Amino acid sequence: MQSPTSVMIVDADPTIAATVQTGLSAEGYTCGTASSAETALDMMHAAPVDVIMANLLLPGLGALGLAREAKKVKPDVAIVIVIDDIDVFVYDKAMERGASDFIVKPFSMRELAIRVRHVVHQETLRVVSVTDELTAFYNRRGFFTLAEQQLKLARRQGKGIYMLYADVDHLKQINDTWGHRAGDLALVETGQLLRDTYRESDIVARIGGDEFVVIPIGSTGDNIGVITARLQINLDARRARGELKYLRSLSIGVAYYDPEHPCTLEEFLHDGDRLMYENKKAKAGAQAT
Repeated sequence: MQSPTSVMIVDADPTIAATVQTGLSAEGYTCGTASSAETALDMMHAAPVDVIMANLLLPGLGALGLAREAKKVKPDVAIVIVIDDIDVFVYDKAMERGASDFIVKPFSMRELAIRVRHVVHQETLRVVSVTDELTAFYNRRGFFTLAEQQLKLARRQGKGIYMLYADVDHLKQINDTWGHRAGDLALVETGQLLRDTYRESDIVARIGGDEFVVIPIGSTGDNIGVITARLQINLDARRARGELKYLRSLSIGVAYYDPEHPCTLEEFLHDGDRLMYENKKAKAGAQAT
């Protein structure tokens, strides 16, 4: 059975928060309240939330700051901004920060419930559009959306980004020998390996038939070697335990985005692809000798 949609009501006025909580709870939603954006973010780290309903005039970070930071914690959270005056609300700016919709006071509980259902439905459709059906990672479209944001952030902050570009070895042979169902299982095994190796905050995507990319958020040159080594260690350990039926090895290239010499995302990917194929050729040459 699907769990009820969880809604966090963020408002500095406890009376308003309690009233909205009562109304949405009567509609079948699981509700919690927070008096500030900062408290809401702390609560998000402790328990997942599907929808945030935030007053535009929150103190501190404000509703738009909360939207921006909440998307970092849970990218698929839907955010409804509550406004008192439509004339002071900048819709485009709110959408850029991650807001999903807005509602103007005064509103009825019925109108609010409809808004919440709408944003949940829209977020579900958005997630489907950027998700790879086989592995549940981001697909190429989803990766490009998130990676472009990371490149913009890297240019603005002057910090480099590393990207792992991985290719499943011998997938064609697996397909030809055991069929395409076996090939799909090899990709699923690769997805499970990557999911267990990297953090939820890292960007992991399947961007092609047998090609995966990972952008480990916050990684530097000091620890990127550890991250790639951990992937190989996990792969070897699973293979030794007999947990992998089809996946045998991965070819990996590590590309670096230098904010001092910026490139496009397509060029960044091409560099990772090139380095991956160099690794694949080197392994093939070693096996031939």
